[in-house]
Order: sequence, then C-alpha cells, then structure tokens
Amino acid sequence: MGRVKKAGKEIIEDTLATKDILNIPTFLNVARIVLTFVLVYMIVVDSDIELIVFVFVIAALTDWFDGYTARKLKLTSSFGAKADMFADRILWIGTALTFILVFGIRGRLDPLHGLQILLIMTREIVSAPFAIAGAFSGSVFPPARYVAKITTFLQGFALPAVMLSVFYPLWTYFSLPLSIVIGFLGAISGLHYIHDLEVMKEKRQRRY
Repeated sequence: MGRVKKAGKEIIEDTLATKDILNIPTFLNVARIVLTFVLVYMIVVDSDIELIVFVFVIAALTDWFDGYTARKLKLTSSFGAKADMFADRILWIGTALTFILVFGIRGRLDPLHGLQILLIMTREIVSAPFAIAGAFSGSVFPPARYVAKITTFLQGFALPAVMLSVFYPLWTYFSLPLSIVIGFLGAISGLHYIHDLEVMKEKRQRRY
C-alpha cells in the first residue's frame, strides 16, 4: 500500500513538473532568450538601429506577457519564476554588454552613453550575482516588489532611447533623465531583492 501511495505521489509530481515547464509562459521565456541572440547578431552585423530597437521592444514585451499569462492561467511556479529571471537577465545584460562592446569598438559611444547604460543596469549590477547564486542553489525567489516592476517598465523605454540617441542626439533629452530615475529606483529594487532573498533563505533554514 505504501509503495502504491509513493508511486502515485511520484506520478502527480511528474505531472505538475510537466505542467510547470510545458506552457505558454515558458515558451515566452524561451522566445525572449532566442530574441536576445538575434539582437546580439543584429548589433554585431550593424543592422539598422530602428530594427534593433523594434526587436528589443518585442523581446521586452514577452516579459510582460509571460507574467500576465502565468497569473491569468494560474501557471505560476518556482520553475517559472527562475526561468523568467534567467530570461530577463539574458536579455538585459546580453543586449547592454553587446551594445557597449560593439558600439564602443566602433567609436560610436561617448562617456554619456556609457553612464546612461550603467544607470539603466543598476538593478542588474546590484542583484544579478545573488539572483544567479539563488537559481543554482535551488532557492525560491521572492515576489517582485512594486518598485521592481516600475524599474523594469522604465528600462523598456530607456535602453532603446539610449540606442537611438547614438544616431539621433535629440533622444538624449529623453534617455538621460529617465536613466537617472532608473538608477535610483534600480538601486532600491536591487537592495530590496537581496534583503528579501536573505529573509526567505533564513525562513527556509529554520523550517528544516
């Protein structure tokens, strides 16, 4: 009887695992990673900046849609949270680093562009090491605070604006103040994330 219950439990867990992985939010996360590689290629081969920005916006929108569909269809899970975090970091860090390296080598960036990208990526710089360590250690990710959602929303406008400002300087009047705001919010968001992650780790350790 005990073996039957154990086998039944394993079947249920396998079913839940499949449900957590094979769904629309996961597809959108994978699409975001694929689009990041497309963006990297487009930046390297010097595609039109307008087309690069368009693809980036599509990739950024998958982040909103995967969260929306996960909540709407009740497909939220620990795996989904980790996949979303991983896809986000790949998109933001991959795009920003490639943009800085390639456009820097080509002599198209000035210190102001670099400063803006640094400010836009403040949250990732602060929290990424802890988020990646948490993913590999099997930690449960804390729910996103409102400041984190605002930061992500504003990043979706700021990074494309900086890209456009390289070729169209008037965009700097939009990207610079936005980058400063994101730098402030990103630092707060990153510190909150680290704090919440540590709190969850302590609770988990006490439980076991």
